[in-house]
Amino acid sequence: MKPAFLLLVSLAVFDLPGRAQSADWTEVVWREPQVRYLLADLTLGGSVKLYRDYATTERDPDSREAIRLWDAGARVVNTNEFERRWVTNQFGKDGRVMRVVLRGSDRTTTGNEVLLTSDIGLDQRVIREVIGCLTRGARHENFHGRAKKDRAVSEALRRFNAGARMLNGDWFDLQSTWATVRLVYRGTKTPVDPAHIRLNSDLAYPEVNVRYFLADMMLGGSRDFYHRTAEAAHEMGCQEAVARFDAGVKITNLDQFERKQVDRKILITRKGANERISGMLVKLSSD
Repeated sequence: MKPAFLLLVSLAVFDLPGRAQSADWTEVVWREPQVRYLLADLTLGGSVKLYRDYATTERDPDSREAIRLWDAGARVVNTNEFERRWVTNQFGKDGRVMRVVLRGSDRTTTGNEVLLTSDIGLDQRVIREVIGCLTRGARHENFHGRAKKDRAVSEALRRFNAGARMLNGDWFDLQSTWATVRLVYRGTKTPVDPAHIRLNSDLAYPEVNVRYFLADMMLGGSRDFYHRTAEAAHEMGCQEAVARFDAGVKITNLDQFERKQVDRKILITRKGANERISGMLVKLSSD
């Protein structure tokens, strides 16, 4: 199987003009859908060594989290719903790629359909709300007592420390009393439904990379390269970047950047500088 994160290597070390860019892989939390996809691949016979190498050598966040869970004993519960097999793909070697697909079809699982043994007994609603409270400014100390008794609270603290954050914090207010800290809907006293809390780890791609890839394409990089990589490597960041490019999303501060060769690597930099930018500096017309 060619894992999605193999793009990490090609983008990080490619040194020929006209190709893709390095990305901010070490600056993002893992992507929950991708972690579940990798664990499905491992459970169905994928190479543990391959993922472990990328977790340790390339510091890929998805691989690190997948291996952490694997080593802790996490496995896929609903394996009967999936199969790991070669599927036809014009961009793959010999016209095919290895995928984890929904059983009896050629549709690659997004990862969200995968249920893990580590999910059992872990209240996801609690995890989301605690991360939301912390994102809105609650102190860790507010949850230490609960964390000793509730594994979900402890897991929420671990994920927050690893970089998990709420994305839609402007929907909510943080309400504190002497006894509790909770989120309420903005301008009300109504407690939130944690299902409405969106986390950066929910996304199937790192937004920071999507914006960088868009800048590359708009400054002369190959749209077809990203399309091929999305199809061949199941790389969701490339897929999202191409979709936005094709939809006509514009970069509103494109005049601040340039695409040039630095130390035999093609980088997107600020004009007049030689350091690769973070994708989060890229402002989009869709913002």
